[in-house]
Amino acid sequence: MPRRSRRTRELRPLRTLARHFPFLLATCASGALGQTPSTGPTDANAALPPEKTEAPAATPTDQAPALDPVTGEALPEVVVLTKRPISAASSLEVRDRDFSLRPIGSVQDILRVTPGLVMVQHSGGGKANQYFLRGFDADHGTDIALSIDGVPINMVAHAHGQGFSDTNFIIPEVVERVEISKGLYFPAQSDFATAGAVNLVSRDSFEHSSVGFGLAGSPGHGDIGYRGLAIASPHFDSVKAIFAAEIGRSDGPFENPERWEKYKLFNKLSIAPAEDTTVNIGELSYGSNWYGSGQIPDRAVQQGLISRYGTIDPDEGGNTARHQLFAQLHAQPSENSQVEAVAYLGTYRFNLFSNFTLYLNNPETGDEIQQVDRRTFFGGKASYRVVHELDGVRFDTTIGADSRNDDIHNELWNTIARVPQELVRSNDVHESFIGAFLNEEITPVPWLRADIGGRADLLSFAVDDRKTPVQEPGGEAPVSGVGADHQFSPKASLIVTPVRSELAELDLYANYGHGFHSNDVRGAFADPAVTPLTRAIGEELGARARLWRRWDIAAAFWRLDLDNETVWVGDEGTTEVGDATRRQGVELETRYEFAPWLAADLDLTFTKSDLRENAGNGNGLALAPKQTWSGGLSARHDLGPGVGRAGLRFYGIGDRPASDDGVLVAPGFTQFDAHVGYRHRWFDIALDVENLFNGKYRSAQFDTVSRLPNEPTVGAAVPPGFNCGRAGRLAAAPDGSAPGDTFYGCEEVDYTPAYPITARVMATIFLD
Repeated sequence: MPRRSRRTRELRPLRTLARHFPFLLATCASGALGQTPSTGPTDANAALPPEKTEAPAATPTDQAPALDPVTGEALPEVVVLTKRPISAASSLEVRDRDFSLRPIGSVQDILRVTPGLVMVQHSGGGKANQYFLRGFDADHGTDIALSIDGVPINMVAHAHGQGFSDTNFIIPEVVERVEISKGLYFPAQSDFATAGAVNLVSRDSFEHSSVGFGLAGSPGHGDIGYRGLAIASPHFDSVKAIFAAEIGRSDGPFENPERWEKYKLFNKLSIAPAEDTTVNIGELSYGSNWYGSGQIPDRAVQQGLISRYGTIDPDEGGNTARHQLFAQLHAQPSENSQVEAVAYLGTYRFNLFSNFTLYLNNPETGDEIQQVDRRTFFGGKASYRVVHELDGVRFDTTIGADSRNDDIHNELWNTIARVPQELVRSNDVHESFIGAFLNEEITPVPWLRADIGGRADLLSFAVDDRKTPVQEPGGEAPVSGVGADHQFSPKASLIVTPVRSELAELDLYANYGHGFHSNDVRGAFADPAVTPLTRAIGEELGARARLWRRWDIAAAFWRLDLDNETVWVGDEGTTEVGDATRRQGVELETRYEFAPWLAADLDLTFTKSDLRENAGNGNGLALAPKQTWSGGLSARHDLGPGVGRAGLRFYGIGDRPASDDGVLVAPGFTQFDAHVGYRHRWFDIALDVENLFNGKYRSAQFDTVSRLPNEPTVGAAVPPGFNCGRAGRLAAAPDGSAPGDTFYGCEEVDYTPAYPITARVMATIFLD
């Protein structure tokens, strides 16, 4: 969501607010507008308490009213903006003070502060990660909306997969806080925000300019990567500035080195033309190229054809670039109103070489493909918020609108050693979103609050098939056309505060809402055609409590129904139509402060996912997570002239079905990471150790049909005694019938291995 204005983050002693809503002053003193829990510290995962913030004393209610200097009459009481508390138990905000206590090698590590969000490496570091949240295998972002400063990261109609969200273009040090919301209950959230939404908010400035350099590697694997970072942050009277640049390279532990090279820029100016107005202007640039190890069949490792970190197709990998401009406005026209707006413009380039089926379709040259995405995107979002009081009832109204436009060119090629051979698909896609939203927050009494609202969205699109412009006799039909789809999404939340005392605070939440994720519009002209917008309906009951000023507890019980699981299979250039599904589960969070410098936290999620028409089938949906966990210890303490910090973290995911019938299983894992650091006035030194106990687990995993070079060709007889490895099976025939005596490939769980124990050291010198 857009950031709230600086002025609204300053609490003011208000006679009206103190008299009618005294609990809001305590709530707002620790909260961020629209996100931070009112019952505990802003830490979502790394659990040191925030710095103490004292709410200003309320003006006594018996104080004489203010008088008009001209007429001498009493002036009417004015209701002004305060920080809005959260509206769901699963929503929160995390500031950099907390995620600095964990290993941070990339923005993906910052995203891990989201309770229940698990990310795994996916065929090369330069590619977007695979996301798991609330029972969704969201692939690269289909059901989680990611953004930075309100600018969406997800890509519609992407060459590789719908909602593709590559966060590698962001320099992690520029992120100041993370705004997290889950579910469908927030009118300002739009496309892809079904399981949840995460907005990264960048800094306006740094206290000091700096230069830093780091090295990373895995013992015994001979890979030494480097990272360089330079930040200039000059300070002026009414202007704040950041100019940041990052370069880096890493090979990973793989026998075919990743050779992942990355270049990043982040530039931002924050201008205050008036006391209650801030304008931010920013630019981000990113370029990267890499090689990937691919997803390897377990049977290839067991047969000794390759090692765990080997590869079958050394040409996998790719290159990408993203450049974007943005401008933000935060203004407060009056004491009780606020205007926020963001506009953005960007270009994007993506080339990905993959080989999942290996030698299944082309036994001599292999099945390597290239996916191409070229696009220009632009859009914006604006909102107006006004607070007023009527007969003792407080109304907080927000109205807004957003739009997005993408001009896209996609291609899919069959390739050999990265050389194009045959064009499979070529499309021009033009896609436009426009939406409007309304939220009314009503507080009739201090212990009761209701949010009622909704949003309306319209998607219009055009698809031009550049490969098959006209249908030839006996040939394939062109996949072209124009279309549109729309949806209204009602939202409602009820918040009750039965306990608010010095030693105990309790908030209860009930939420309901509709939402959606868009499907790749190229599928709208396929056979069978897909609906451009997939409706989702969600409910949630939750609670947050803070006890004795040091123990935070939160629980949420939720359910989410999705009309269909239709996806665009970018590797084949086809649409895969799925059935309606239901996901339901429970999320638990707890944090405990042992001392002002030491705290512990734990997050647990339990989810059941299945088909709505066959609920209770016991198998679950392929790759849908059933359990996730994360937590650890965090410490920060004065050490001589500086401050020391340390964190021991873990996160994991349970076993889950890899195939819809549940026969193939994707094994779960738990990874432990450690961080120690020391900050002095003139320098900072940090050591991170990831996969501390050198666990040999699998990262990304997929049920895949493939063929190795030494296996029978497709259509040949299956040799006596042949098998597909310890956990594989013969693939079904093309007509879907059970495997027989004819070879159609081996089906098993192919995987990308997780990095072994990896150490990373970063040294930073402050220049001013």
